[in-house]
Amino acid sequence: MIYDIIIVGTGAGGATVAHELSNKNLNILVLEKGLNHPRGTAANHIKYTKLSLKLEENTENNRYEFLNQPAELMNIDGLGGTTPVSLANACYACTSCYKNSATAQFKGFDLELFEEILEASKELKVGSLPAEMMGPATRMIVDKGEKLGYFMEPMPKFIDFTKCDSCGLCILGCTKGAKWDANDFIKEINETGNNTEILSNITVTKVLHNNKIVNGVEGIDSNGETIHFHSKIVIIAAGALNTPKILIDSDVTNEVCDGLFTDLFITVGGYLKDVNLNTEIPMGVKSEFGPYFISPHFSTQLIPLIDEKGFNPKAGDIVGMMVKIADEANGKIYRDGRIEKELTSQDINLLKEGYDKSVELLKAIGVEPLSISSTPIRGAHPGGTAAIGKVVDKNLETRIKGLFIADASVIPQAPGRPPILTIVALAKRLSKNITDEICKPNSLE
Repeated sequence: MIYDIIIVGTGAGGATVAHELSNKNLNILVLEKGLNHPRGTAANHIKYTKLSLKLEENTENNRYEFLNQPAELMNIDGLGGTTPVSLANACYACTSCYKNSATAQFKGFDLELFEEILEASKELKVGSLPAEMMGPATRMIVDKGEKLGYFMEPMPKFIDFTKCDSCGLCILGCTKGAKWDANDFIKEINETGNNTEILSNITVTKVLHNNKIVNGVEGIDSNGETIHFHSKIVIIAAGALNTPKILIDSDVTNEVCDGLFTDLFITVGGYLKDVNLNTEIPMGVKSEFGPYFISPHFSTQLIPLIDEKGFNPKAGDIVGMMVKIADEANGKIYRDGRIEKELTSQDINLLKEGYDKSVELLKAIGVEPLSISSTPIRGAHPGGTAAIGKVVDKNLETRIKGLFIADASVIPQAPGRPPILTIVALAKRLSKNITDEICKPNSLE
């Protein structure tokens, strides 16, 4: 069988394209590398990959312990991609927060996403954290932060607050149906009984093409057997770590795998007995500082770090602030899976600045100063490895006709903000482009 469209990946990009195109009377095949993880268990499947960070210059590390710890990159394979473990942050990627926002970057390539951002916001029920659902720890952080001169504002969330019980367990995969994730789109596709087929546990290894025209994909099934699927259009949405590997193995190599960014972050926290931040909606507010922001964040990684300092904390005794930066897009993914990146002086200064602001705020709310600790540097939003203007054009099409990309790989520089809403908007735009194209007479014949 020759499909009209093959979509690789079921995260924010792949699931959205499938959802948008599934009612267009097309034969669509969706292939997913991972399995379906039951809601409430998603965090158990997060993978931590070593991220080799090379310091651009020597720096004083004693005060900033995160510079002495090995860095890591968080990722997950499975239906829904990383969306089940997201904290439901729906950043609008606007220039009011950061002048080099994702939407501003795309505008530079004549790609305007304003309409699609609005559509996605409505569909995902994006809204700011209601005041009545703001927990006491978050409210205390807001009060003290504003007294320090920080503008604290609610974080937009793709949460249906009428279903939310403020359990604080967004990262596990919402069991209440309050937080949107890409599995909601997959479920709708399965329930409509259209011509869209979804197969999991299929690892796509390369795109098949001839004379620079796409004709399908090659993959490995659950039995380790090589399998081929043929189509007239292929959309890769396997994420910024997997997508470039597929491209390289498909002989699409020019400027692929370079330019990696990861929206590096740390969580700075300390001991405050019975603060119970862990039972509140995570990252309910934020304070923006251009290329970085800070936000209340509970991290289990802080517990042993604070315990080592003699405070014997329970989860409810930990309060933290995430510092997330727009890091330089200078990383590289190698064929053997190694990921290397330079931590520039600008990156270091942003992390230090955010760390200092977080420490000031933590002390202001009453955290024991000697307990203050920092997690290692981590990355959770990789992108840039198949950037627009280098690997894809403004229509998100590669140099191979009919081969498109719909994930964070195409974002050229780090936005320093959660990208899910932007990726959904990109996928919506791509879906419109493909719909317009296939509506032309004989376009898929």
